[in-house]
Amino acid sequence: MEKKLVYDIGMHTGQDTITYLKKGYKVIAVEASPVLAEEGMKKFRKYIDDGSLTILNVGISDKEGILPFYINLKTSEWSSFDFASGSRNNSPYEVKDIQCITTADMFQKYGVPYLLKVDIEGLDYLCINDLPEVGVGKGVQYVSCEASDVALIDTMYAKGYRKFKLIHQAYNFNPIDLDLEKNKLFPYFLTFYIPLKIRFQKIFPLEYPYSSSGPMPHESKGQWMDYATVRQLYVDFYQGDMKKPLGHKSWFDFHATL
Repeated sequence: MEKKLVYDIGMHTGQDTITYLKKGYKVIAVEASPVLAEEGMKKFRKYIDDGSLTILNVGISDKEGILPFYINLKTSEWSSFDFASGSRNNSPYEVKDIQCITTADMFQKYGVPYLLKVDIEGLDYLCINDLPEVGVGKGVQYVSCEASDVALIDTMYAKGYRKFKLIHQAYNFNPIDLDLEKNKLFPYFLTFYIPLKIRFQKIFPLEYPYSSSGPMPHESKGQWMDYATVRQLYVDFYQGDMKKPLGHKSWFDFHATL
């Protein structure tokens, strides 16, 4: 049987890529940063050589072309084609012109994946918008993206996805717990917990380290819920029209399946 295909859009240092490879998946990894793409090619050479991994040093856009990419020199995770993200907190950055492609073109060239994982700093919608509509026996089985806008879950629902999760990326990849988020002490706890976890994983490597996307959607914690329930949880976390999160240290990923 041919290995199932996974797209890792926003490979970064390859924390998710290596997880997928070790689980036996074939991976197409996309990374706009030339430095990180080159590092990935060296780090994962054996997987590239055996055909399990393809690394594309390109960006994702709504059309093919060359766009300026803002490489954050303080925190590589902030690098983005969006200037506000790439230069956030007045941090230093440099600009590189990067060739961009569309997700739809990738689907056509490499095939429709079993899992589409996206984390491209505020531009996840470009991939979500290009998802093929779910039909009988076709479509991306699982989708994982940063929950940066309620429009993302609306688009996935419109594409035919019916089961969702909202997973905490800063706290052990747990399902969202609004009671915990409403606890005024929780952000202070995360302020100490996150640096401790980062230091710990440098000594004792974790299966799902901080800044990775965590377990694959079908292996993640919690029960699958319907669209209306997860959408409301997201809206409640951002306190509706206030668009002010209950906890400034918390952020989440949407997981979706058919």
